[in-house]
Amino acid sequence: ASRESLSEAYQLLGETKASSDAEIKKAYRRLMSQHHPDKLVSKGLPEEMMKIATEKTQEIKAAYELVRRSRKAT
Repeated sequence: ASRESLSEAYQLLGETKASSDAEIKKAYRRLMSQHHPDKLVSKGLPEEMMKIATEKTQEIKAAYELVRRSRKAT
């Protein structure tokens, strides 16, 4: 993974390299909870918002995976 995408991943999660694994996991769970399509369905959001929410959760998941992989590598 390139440094740029890794720093973007941290930014998306609202954390930094200095954050602990626990802080990063907490941020990931909080963001997934906020943006998860199933949660938004219950709020009655329109279909196009659901598509955006799905993309957002995929971005969050990818960012979290990238951060986790980079931490295991060091």
